[in-house]
Amino acid sequence: MKIKLITGVLSLLVILCLSQFSCVSYNEVELYDLTYCDTSDVTWEYPIREILEVNCVPCHNPELHYRNVRHDNYTDELKVVNDGRLRAVVNHLPGYTRMPYQQARLPDCELELINRWLDNGAPEN
Repeated sequence: MKIKLITGVLSLLVILCLSQFSCVSYNEVELYDLTYCDTSDVTWEYPIREILEVNCVPCHNPELHYRNVRHDNYTDELKVVNDGRLRAVVNHLPGYTRMPYQQARLPDCELELINRWLDNGAPEN
């Protein structure tokens, strides 16, 4: 009887100890590196201007504006928005130079934000 009790207690202790190390609480974001991309209120002022400042303005600004394209202000941005070039180049569509030039595509969330902004008529504020 004592042996069964000791064996049962030891088994329980082993299970409790192992469960402390084997059961970790992860959520989908941590397990699959998923991040939430909030596309509910996308405007030029935020977050589009920031995305373009990092990825586009270094080559498309008042001093350096390849192919006469600028991404440093809303008025000039509308030129490439209205003719469809912005959507085409950031989404790497056939027949267009892929942007950012000689770099990987923008992260999925940034592309989703830009496309949502374009779909909504490219609002300024």
